[in-house]
Amino acid sequence: MSSNTSNPVTSSVKTGTHRLDALLNARSVAVVGASADPGKITGRPIAYMRARGYTGAIYPVNPGRTEVQGLPCYASIAAIGKPVDLAIIGTAAANVEPAVREGIAAGVKAFVIFSSGFAELNEAGRALQLRLTQLAQEHGVAIVGPNCLGVANSRSGLIATFTTALETHALRQGRFSFVSQSGALGAYWMDIVLASGIGFSHWITTGNECDVDAAEAIDFLVDDPHTEVIGLYIEDIRRTAAFRNALDRAARAGKPVVAIKAGSSSAGAAAAASHTGALAGDDALYDACLAQHGALRVASLTEMMDVARLLLHKATPLGPKLAVMTVSGGAGVLIADACEPRGLVLPPLKTDVAQSLVPVLPSFVHPANPLDITGNVLNDTPMIGRAMQCLAADKDTHGIVLFIGMMHSIADAFVEALSEARKQVHCPIIVIWVGALESSIQALEAVGIPVFLDIPQATSAMSRCLQTAITRTAIARHPEAAPLASIHDDGQNAATLSEWDGKQLLAAQSAIAMPLGVLLKESDAVPGGLAYPVVAKLQSAELLHKSDAGGVILRIADKAALQAATQRLLALGKELGLSVQGVLAEQMLPFDHELLLGLRRDARFGPVLTIARGGVEAELDPDVVNLLLPVTAEDIQQALGRLRCAKLLRGFRGKPGADMDALASHIHQLCEWFKGQHLREVEINPLAIRGSEVFALDALITPMKGPV
Repeated sequence: MSSNTSNPVTSSVKTGTHRLDALLNARSVAVVGASADPGKITGRPIAYMRARGYTGAIYPVNPGRTEVQGLPCYASIAAIGKPVDLAIIGTAAANVEPAVREGIAAGVKAFVIFSSGFAELNEAGRALQLRLTQLAQEHGVAIVGPNCLGVANSRSGLIATFTTALETHALRQGRFSFVSQSGALGAYWMDIVLASGIGFSHWITTGNECDVDAAEAIDFLVDDPHTEVIGLYIEDIRRTAAFRNALDRAARAGKPVVAIKAGSSSAGAAAAASHTGALAGDDALYDACLAQHGALRVASLTEMMDVARLLLHKATPLGPKLAVMTVSGGAGVLIADACEPRGLVLPPLKTDVAQSLVPVLPSFVHPANPLDITGNVLNDTPMIGRAMQCLAADKDTHGIVLFIGMMHSIADAFVEALSEARKQVHCPIIVIWVGALESSIQALEAVGIPVFLDIPQATSAMSRCLQTAITRTAIARHPEAAPLASIHDDGQNAATLSEWDGKQLLAAQSAIAMPLGVLLKESDAVPGGLAYPVVAKLQSAELLHKSDAGGVILRIADKAALQAATQRLLALGKELGLSVQGVLAEQMLPFDHELLLGLRRDARFGPVLTIARGGVEAELDPDVVNLLLPVTAEDIQQALGRLRCAKLLRGFRGKPGADMDALASHIHQLCEWFKGQHLREVEINPLAIRGSEVFALDALITPMKGPV
């Protein structure tokens, strides 16, 4: 993994000019190694900018030419003799560092490096890339790449890229921006937004990220007045704290981030490593990071465009309650079926709403939700608008969904009726139009009505946008979390402790209780006063999974049985050749629920909380949530609610429920304790729960090596 510390993002409050302003709002551009051929890598940026009206100055640099594509050409950057904000470099890898040094000496503030042959290739290339990082840090310049496709700004006409996506498309200004670690994915995204009419504000491909990374690019876009939605493609996060902070800033600014994270499979992770020199980490933690900070993770560019339609048109439902209108009864059933598992509901019409619809609808149509307005719209298309106004009279309606199919002969009338309705109703209108004409789609989206071509895409986008809007609102409502205290970590672990030793360490905290217990050694007599029944567990740092080896004996009813169990387990330890510490005799406590609770320090994300369903079948059917610290008790309670076993935890069919407030509070207190400990991992499995009480029935603790 490449190191990047040149410009950490530390606060949601920004003052002054952003470091990337000279890059993304460059007023003058030098193209080093400029080509007279507009089809070549270092010829395309010049051709693109000249054809699309770049508002700044373009300076080709090539010592072998005096003119390039009708512009004066200079032998060096220094020979330009005028201020240069940005230099584009597309030379062989060996010539990149000298070109950057020359640019720095001439006062260039930012660089885009197309060239490949760096960390993505081999160790020699990694060394070349490291020198570029050092130059950026020493001289305070911004370097994008190497091995990148460049950047673009639709408003100024800055096109510091050689992408083929601009061969057939004009620049189109928009409110959608994109940050991508992959140039090819960036090109596909640009092609889609230009062809569909969405357009873009800024487009940033970061490549190997020797300096400028995804976190800093997002941070810049948070302050860009022309960006309302941020698209993101990542394979690896270099600076996780800066990345999390940038996502938080976006959430607080009301700018949704829609992200594709590649490398979720082992094959994908390997491909990512060879692609940009990235080390793709635990996908579940990337997922947790994105979700926790208000970003919406999608699986494809198609899915990204689906949610972007809602977000760009401010058409996310105000809540889960939808009113549905269709020209097909079957489509209404399908929409209802698609909504229910996604948390969207179609409540029955209120009496006054139903009555108001009677004079609007044909006599053979019964007011209901979904509302089948039938093919009668061919005769009375404006009826759509009148019906929508009736539905929207109920202020508890959070969104209106209209399903139609084809009907191209009255498409203009549809568009007119819907456009007028949009002015009248208080909630978003979402259209599902099977077989829609492109002209109809663009006309409706021009007035803020997103159009989907099928039911699953629409219902999924509505549900996901609604959920992430709730998360972003919660982030904006809470104060910024204080940075985590630094813990010395050289990445080395000490030996995992036995359960007995681990519980002695856990005794220093008060969030999680432990059963009363005693450690019995071979010569020890069983003490009196134990509360039976008890469990006996063989203790050895070499035997971490005791049950698998027969090292646990349950439901011991009296002193004699405990003495026998102790001897039996000590004999087992000798048989297994273990260094035995003794036998832990512990009170067996009644409980109603069990969870697995884990805290660990991840090399990339830092302290992580894992909560999962407990029990022997948990590994067969994992039910798990992850949270990156720091977290609040409210965050933990919401995470508990996302477990599939949440209904059981709350009480189901007469079984007592857990006190969810108390459970979240106990776990939060343990997190706060863990943050200050020199520990790699704490696993409590099971965490026994009864009402408001929680107990660690078993625990594995792995300390970190090095000074405490």
